[in-house]
Amino acid sequence: MSVRPLALSRPATPLHDRPAPRRWVQLDPILLIVTLLLIGYGLVMTYSTTAETRTFTGDPMQFVIRGAIWAAVGMGAMAAIALFDYAWLGAFAPLLYVFTLGLLSVVLAIGTSSLGAQRSVNIAGLSFQFSEVAKVLMIIVLAKFFADRRASIGSPLTMLLGLGLLAPAVLLVYRQPDLGTSLVFIAIFFGIAFLAGARIWQLVGLVAIAAASFPIVWALLKDYQRARLSAFLDPYADPQGAGWNIIQSLIAVGSGGATGKGLTAGTQSPLGYLPIAESDFVFSGLAEDLGFAGAVILFALYIVLLIAALRVALRAKDPFGMLVGAGIATMLLFQIMVNVGMAISLMPVTGIPLPFISHGGSSLVSICFALGVLQSISMRREPEGP
Repeated sequence: MSVRPLALSRPATPLHDRPAPRRWVQLDPILLIVTLLLIGYGLVMTYSTTAETRTFTGDPMQFVIRGAIWAAVGMGAMAAIALFDYAWLGAFAPLLYVFTLGLLSVVLAIGTSSLGAQRSVNIAGLSFQFSEVAKVLMIIVLAKFFADRRASIGSPLTMLLGLGLLAPAVLLVYRQPDLGTSLVFIAIFFGIAFLAGARIWQLVGLVAIAAASFPIVWALLKDYQRARLSAFLDPYADPQGAGWNIIQSLIAVGSGGATGKGLTAGTQSPLGYLPIAESDFVFSGLAEDLGFAGAVILFALYIVLLIAALRVALRAKDPFGMLVGAGIATMLLFQIMVNVGMAISLMPVTGIPLPFISHGGSSLVSICFALGVLQSISMRREPEGP
């Protein structure tokens, strides 16, 4: 009688878990293609909105080259994290949480001040906004928290513990001060909690508490933050002050018409009327240069991106993967809505970047990192057939 050895499965580790051929087949091609298209769109808008700045520096491609380098770094990060089993991110969630708070604390300790805020850290001559990567890391932390407590998601205590987990990161970002990113963190919490199974009355109750505490929050805001929040209601009440940015943005959006004035042909950005045209108000520059048609193309790409992200989330093999995907989709959607709403005076000016289109390495690399996690989830979903 022969005895066959007992076959024991090899424990998965980040080093041993290399994607099998079938996993590469399960990479989401739509997510990859729309990412590349949006990166290309962002480089085109960087070229167009920085035309006047390039004239003064004498280097016509400096911003585009810089953006292309950051795009290459972002795609490299996406590929690297896709090779990494996302389940290990959940296993290291406590360490990632401590790391996130550490990054945000470093910004307050040694960060560089610009435009009245201390949001970035200079390393080797490069400026990094740690709050961008902190958003993605907090998605992982919150997703792991709610995935481990799905059985008790209906308990108010679970929601309070989740808010307690989120609060230090929000407060650290708010102290920079960066109200916009603080709101992104809160939006991520609501998106993950909703898909985790939180009851509607719980979420509505949290909104009601936030609304009731608004006077306290308003008193804690700095003067320029209060001016920004109120200016979008009536920008013409202070056209030379708090309302200036919104008015110039509306002029840029309205003057683009159906097809726009053409790349580099806009006037609001080159003449200096539209502030930070390559970042905060990049949508205004896009609407002026490419018109309604350019905006529709951008929104179509965003819709495909969000559908692809949610598709990956809903096909994940476990609750953690689903909630990570939900958090990433929520982050992208919220940033799109706020940035575009800011440009057309539907929302206050908060300085939230437009995904892929705003010029900035920290934002682009962080988003690519997040999409790499989505690809990791897609590549490790349960196979659809034998």
